[in-house]
Amino acid sequence: MEKRLFIRGNVTTLDRETPCVEAIYTENGFIKALGTTAELTIQLGRSDVEKIDLEQKYVYPGFTDNHLHLLGHGIRLSHLDFAKETSKHRLMAILQKKAKTMPPGQWILGLNWDENRMEGGPPLREELDRIAPNHPVMLTRTCHHVQAVNTCAITAAGLTIDAPDPIEGAYGRDGMGLLNGLIYENASQPFRQAIPANSFAEKRNWALLAAKDVLAHGITSVHTEDVREAGSVAELLKIYHGLLEEGMYLRSHHLIYHPYVDEWLNMEVPKGNTEWFQIGAMKIFADGSFGGRTAWLSTPYADDQTNYGLPTHSHEEMTQWVKKAYHHGMPVAVHAIGDGAAEQFLDVLEAVTPAPGRVPLLPNRLIHAQVLHPSLLPRIQRLPVVVDIQPRFVASDFPWVIKRLGEERLPFSYAWKSLLSAGIPCGGGSDAPIEPINPLLGIHAAITRRDPYDVNHPGWIPEQKLTALEALQLFTWGGAVSIGEQKERGSITPGKWADLSIFDQDLLGPDPDRLLHTQAMMTVVNGRIAWQREA
Repeated sequence: MEKRLFIRGNVTTLDRETPCVEAIYTENGFIKALGTTAELTIQLGRSDVEKIDLEQKYVYPGFTDNHLHLLGHGIRLSHLDFAKETSKHRLMAILQKKAKTMPPGQWILGLNWDENRMEGGPPLREELDRIAPNHPVMLTRTCHHVQAVNTCAITAAGLTIDAPDPIEGAYGRDGMGLLNGLIYENASQPFRQAIPANSFAEKRNWALLAAKDVLAHGITSVHTEDVREAGSVAELLKIYHGLLEEGMYLRSHHLIYHPYVDEWLNMEVPKGNTEWFQIGAMKIFADGSFGGRTAWLSTPYADDQTNYGLPTHSHEEMTQWVKKAYHHGMPVAVHAIGDGAAEQFLDVLEAVTPAPGRVPLLPNRLIHAQVLHPSLLPRIQRLPVVVDIQPRFVASDFPWVIKRLGEERLPFSYAWKSLLSAGIPCGGGSDAPIEPINPLLGIHAAITRRDPYDVNHPGWIPEQKLTALEALQLFTWGGAVSIGEQKERGSITPGKWADLSIFDQDLLGPDPDRLLHTQAMMTVVNGRIAWQREA
């Protein structure tokens, strides 16, 4: 029996009955008692109880990142990452250096370029050809809905530079109508299929890299969608069960991308969830992103009056996917950045009723919801829907997104306060690898609504700022509500799982900029120290 007594901490429980304590006693992965250090030491200071001195550090319920791509984060940690590049010239120099180290014909893959932060615009085909004429190149934009490719990659994908647009997605074109190298949405599929498959060892390494990094940021649980990176549900199961075998104590809840649901349903494996690994909702994309102007809006883009964005599915297709999910007792989780996409999702949910005995046990999930017309909020209130929000998007998307949306849409854009004020349950995530994994950056963005280092900025749409407590709850209580596990996690309460996130500074202090210099010191999962900062 594992017994541990954590003493001398500044513990914020998020439990109204005992909001602050000094000590926590855990037994076999569960919280058993709370109190002062003196009280619990007298009661439980036996030789069979391991004592852990927290040295006055700040303790919170275990953090959940309720929307990310864990394997994608591992890929980011092992691939070229252009997230910090502000110059296309510098990006090209890095790419050229990489090409010199690789044999001709081998794919060069990179992530997270953003023309809105980078001088010189997006990388285009002819520019990439000059840098790497003998290597297929695919560089994924920060939104992961747009890729930049060169001619060698186009050829490898079985296409030509005068190829017509596919049925789904689109190709960017130059003044002569030829492919300019920008690939939008599902038009990327031939390119992805042309890239040689990664070995299981590589995928497993992505998971290990990502899990270590997640735990090192105080995160005890993730809600992730990884089956595309894994290649199959069978590979996904092997990868995540392997994490536990490696001693990576991280709880994972999985969304299954809709084309892979049949594989999951037909697998002859136990379908029951455990405290470590869970299968949740069917994941469906309803639109794209603002960066590529593919997020589906109810009115045209302010900087492109002919464009409403791209719906990924027709109303009929979305209806069939939701019906299928409900038939198997699965909720649905829909990526909807624009209000056109969110409205389509709500229309379908209102029209489709689960059959008796088939009602999903978990709520449906509206993911991103970056523009929500006020008329949609009462409809969300009436439905079994939680909203997965990524506060860090505010710091990354403003001010460039104002040109896309226009001033008239701003009052109901990235409107986290409006959602909470309407009583709509929300959980907080990073959407890593789109944004950094650090949850404190998400909390900071929710409180300040600005770039973390633009200290004099009043914040974008400041009426939508959250309090420090509201922001903290997104990543603790909100993660539990998202999957109906309020009884198991979300607060430090006797009877709940012993998951703790421990930091060197107070996350609820008056100066939110202190969060930028706050570090995770220890991560406890199931009563065990899963990660600890070295002295």
